[in-house]
Amino acid sequence: MQENTNETPSLIKLGKLANSKEFDKLESVWLPAVESSDYTWRELLPIAGQVGRQGAVEKAVGLMESLIAHAEQSDGWAAALEVARAASGQLKTGAPLRDELRRLYLAANEDFTDLPDLLDRLIPEGADLGEASGMTDLYLQLRPGCYALDRSYLVPGIVEELVAGTGHLTLRFDDRHCEYGPSTVKKLTPLPHDHFPSLLLYDPEYLKDLAMEDGVGFVKLALRSHREKKLGYRELKSSITELLGEKGWREWWQDAKRALKRDPLISLGGGSQPTLRMLRQADRFEDRVRRRFDHGKNDEARLLEVMGYLDELGREEKQGGTGDLADDELLIHLGNGAAKIAVANLKTDPAVALAGLALHAEIAARGAAVARPNPQAAAQVMKRIQDPGEMVELLPEALLLRVLNYLRASLGDSWGEVWASVLVRSGKRLCDTITRGLIEGGQAEALEKALLEAVAKPSACPDLLGWLWRSLHTSGNSGKFLAGLENLTIKIVADAMFSLLHSTGMMYGLSLEEKHLKILESARTAFSVQSNRPLLALLEEADRSEAKRVKQMIEKNAGLSVGQRTQLLGFLRSKYADIFLEITREWENEETIYTTEAGLRKTQDALNHLIQEELPAVAKQIGEAASFGDLSENAEFTAALEKRDQLASRATGLEKELARATVISHEMSESDFVNIGTRVQVSVDGTGEEVTYTFLGPWDTDTDRLVLNYQAPLAMAFMGSKVGDRVEFGEGNDRRAWEILSIEPAL
Repeated sequence: MQENTNETPSLIKLGKLANSKEFDKLESVWLPAVESSDYTWRELLPIAGQVGRQGAVEKAVGLMESLIAHAEQSDGWAAALEVARAASGQLKTGAPLRDELRRLYLAANEDFTDLPDLLDRLIPEGADLGEASGMTDLYLQLRPGCYALDRSYLVPGIVEELVAGTGHLTLRFDDRHCEYGPSTVKKLTPLPHDHFPSLLLYDPEYLKDLAMEDGVGFVKLALRSHREKKLGYRELKSSITELLGEKGWREWWQDAKRALKRDPLISLGGGSQPTLRMLRQADRFEDRVRRRFDHGKNDEARLLEVMGYLDELGREEKQGGTGDLADDELLIHLGNGAAKIAVANLKTDPAVALAGLALHAEIAARGAAVARPNPQAAAQVMKRIQDPGEMVELLPEALLLRVLNYLRASLGDSWGEVWASVLVRSGKRLCDTITRGLIEGGQAEALEKALLEAVAKPSACPDLLGWLWRSLHTSGNSGKFLAGLENLTIKIVADAMFSLLHSTGMMYGLSLEEKHLKILESARTAFSVQSNRPLLALLEEADRSEAKRVKQMIEKNAGLSVGQRTQLLGFLRSKYADIFLEITREWENEETIYTTEAGLRKTQDALNHLIQEELPAVAKQIGEAASFGDLSENAEFTAALEKRDQLASRATGLEKELARATVISHEMSESDFVNIGTRVQVSVDGTGEEVTYTFLGPWDTDTDRLVLNYQAPLAMAFMGSKVGDRVEFGEGNDRRAWEILSIEPAL
């Protein structure tokens, strides 16, 4: 029976015919198989290759030529060339196949004028067609102007010259050149024509034009050149700055950032230095916002997402945008979602509830069809917050500012008190915003109260105190406002700053904690405003007593920087050199008890009386009491023993004190400053009454005659002072002050 050659044979049958060397039968059914839509040339080509491997090269070439011809007829010469290249891998030799390769290579690269000579070099007669086609493909990607990578160099190279007849290439790697031939060209890896690092190096003008005309296209080009399709902010900034300069970068980023956020194929990370990624499939900006809001890790994160979207809208509108970024459906979803968060947190976290209400009200003000805001909601939630200042710790700064603006619009005149409570605990940036708002909003009384609290409790309000010191020396609205506050003089604020620096310096010295260091550095920066000119002006106005007081604060301050301490003390020394003279500070010697000769004799007599009379007398009492018998219930005996122990302890104490005693010398009493053994005449501050104090030892004290123990706190306040100095003692309402009129020996 004659076989029906019109029937399309199976691949299994075709393979069996090739393996059994029934080549004539294979040829008879080959053309229907080639023309059939059941098989692709990739399925048929290995069968033709098997024929060649069986030794029938010519028949194999014929089978392959039919595949090539069919591909060219159906899909064009580019498809035919792909078949021919694959065929050369199956069949290493064959003149007809070689001719087909040459013809198709030329047809596919008509603009490559040197290709005929190059093909003569790469595909000579008898060449291994598989290797030759591979080399040809490589050279076609290495034409002049193409980019390539050589692992020996840190930068990509550009092909500058190709000698077709010899196959020699010249590449430039930045400022170096290297030549390659057919034996070394495989070291090169061709790069695409839009390879970003290569363009940045060899065609920056193209990238510059692209960045200015299509910022998103520029970023996509850069992302495609990265294996992970990821680009860091710093890398992007470096590239744009190299092309457009620093100013150009800032302008470019301001415009491009908004467009990048909206592009469905680019993911822009959060933060001030976001990472950019190329997405595998389109993802709308609005869909991303909605997804992040719906799946936020907590309510605060979800509200921050709402705030970020609103800020994005605001920036576009401020820059004159059309507002097409706004999505009504998304706004409604976010607005109602913020309201639900507010209700859910009303009892457990009223600060977050306020944030939800604030964002809901803001979206409603945009005209979105959300639930109508309750005008009394803010006041009702505030009743649940005992100290509004706690919101500083409970909310991120940006969200807190949203809440403050919402409260200002909702609470009437009482908003100032809430803002002032928050101000006391605010950080540096928020201090500027809140104080400006209070001044412009006519809330002077609330602001003054907060500032007085900062001065009274420097360590509790470091940022506000720093703002106060800086603003005292400005000419803007803040400076003008502060100039009218009688209770906040420069001297008062300076004392508070000294106190803040000292306490913070002490805390950092003890703990070495980063939080204390940050406060200390911020306070130092604030206090040294205008290169210390305000402080130096304050010292210029100080009298001798004030200069001495400030000198002590500076010398003992644990937080002042070395440079500032040196500058301030140097200025004081230039004005009051005598307060820097070293004096003998006998009153600070805790090992010695200074006394007069009379005081020493009185104490020695008291000790002798104890030893010679009182102790023998009590010993006699003990003996008499013991004679009564039954010592366990003998009250007289027990009392006598207790008295003996008391007298013995007192005698021992006096012996130790006398061993430390030193008579006040004439040199000490004749000093020109208040010292042990001096008599001081003073004028009482406020009344002008003149009083005379005498400072002697603890055994010479007579308070009725104003003879004071030099170790007493009041006496220690006077020690070291000179005529004309002002001495202060006590705190608050008990604070007293004197001016020293004269100093003379008391002995």
